[in-house]
Amino acid sequence: MDLIRYLEFKEKLRNKLENELSPESIERARKDPHARRYPRPCGMTIHTGIGCTYSCTYCYIYDMGFPHKAQPYPLSGKELLYVLTLNPYVVLGPGGTMFAMGSVTEPFLPETRDRALEYIEVLGSLGNPLQVSSKSVLNDEYIIKIKGYAPHISFLETVVCIRDCRKIEPLAPDPMDRLEFMGRLVKAGINVGLFMRPIIPGITDRDAKEILELAREVGVKTVVLGTLRITKNIYTRLRSIDINLDDRLPTGRLGREQVPIRARDLKDRIAGKAREMGFRVYEAACGANIEAAGLGCWACRWGPCGDLSKLPNVDARDVNEFLKYLGYSGSIEQLGDRRIVVRLDSGDGRRVEALLRELLRREVIIKGRSRSHCAATSACGDYD
Repeated sequence: MDLIRYLEFKEKLRNKLENELSPESIERARKDPHARRYPRPCGMTIHTGIGCTYSCTYCYIYDMGFPHKAQPYPLSGKELLYVLTLNPYVVLGPGGTMFAMGSVTEPFLPETRDRALEYIEVLGSLGNPLQVSSKSVLNDEYIIKIKGYAPHISFLETVVCIRDCRKIEPLAPDPMDRLEFMGRLVKAGINVGLFMRPIIPGITDRDAKEILELAREVGVKTVVLGTLRITKNIYTRLRSIDINLDDRLPTGRLGREQVPIRARDLKDRIAGKAREMGFRVYEAACGANIEAAGLGCWACRWGPCGDLSKLPNVDARDVNEFLKYLGYSGSIEQLGDRRIVVRLDSGDGRRVEALLRELLRREVIIKGRSRSHCAATSACGDYD
C-alpha cells in the first residue's frame, strides 16, 4: 500500500486551495478548531452548525455551552476542505479518516441544512468514509442531492422512543415521520441505519421491539446502539419528566462532565432482539460507517467491523518509508492482522498513531519517546 501518496495528495490539495481562497478565508480557516482537532479512533467530527433548536431532554450540547438556537457553521465548504488539509492528524482520500457530522448539532435544521449539504458535497468528493446522524426529515430533493454527492454515505436516523417522544424530544420531528423518511432513504439507495442512541431506561427498552419492527418494515438492516451519557443537568431534566436514573448512576458526583449510565443489560437485550430480527448490530457509529464505505476495520475492541477482506495490506517497508517521509526516525517492531507496533525514536507519536490507524485500520501502538500519546486507541466505542 502506497502510504506516501496520501500525504502528497493532501499537500497538493492544500497548495491548490491556497491559490483559490482569499487571504481572509485562509486566515479564518487557520484559526478554526477543525485544523487542530485530534480524530477519535471512531472518526473526526465535522460541525455543520452551532446550537440546536430541538431541545431534547437528554442532549449534552447545552452543558457544553451550545445554545437552543442554531446557526450554520461559519466556514464555507471550500474553507472546511482547506482546514482539513492543515490538520496534521487527518488523512484525505478513499479509505482515509472517517468523518462524522451531527455530534454537536442537528445537521438538517432549516438553519443548517444547506451548510450540511455543502459539506457533504465537498467531503463526498474526497472518498473518505462519511457519516451523518440526524433526527430530521428531508424532502426527496435533498435525498437525491445527498445520494449524488456521497453515494456511500452512512446515514443514521435517530429513533429512541415512540410513546413518550413529545416530553423527551419536544421539538424534534415525530418518530413515525422519521421512520417513513428512513424508508425513502432506503429506496433511494442510501446506506441507512437506525440510530438507537441514547438508550433511555424504561423508555427505549420498552419501545425497542416496536421501533425495530417498524424499521425493518421500511427496509432498514443496520442498528447502532448507544448508552445514555448524563450530566447533573441532564439527570435533573429527565427526573422532571419522571425518568428516574438513580439505580443506574455511575459512581461519583454528577457535574458538567458527561458520564455513561450503567445500561449494559438494556443494550444487550435490545441487541439480542435486533439480531433475532435479522439486523446487523453495531455498538459504535463508526462500524456502520465502515460498512457503508465497503471497508474493513479492526482498530479497537469493538471490532472487527465491515469486510475484513478489505483490510489494507501492510508492508513493513512501506511503513518505514512513510515514517522517513514524515521526517521521523523509527521502524516497525511488530506487524499483525490487527495490531501494529512502531518504535519511534523521534517525531510526533500521536500523529504517527492517528495516520497509521486511519490508513491501515488496525490498532497502532507507539513505543519510544512518544508512547504517552497513544492512549486514544482505547477510547473508541460508544461515542455517537
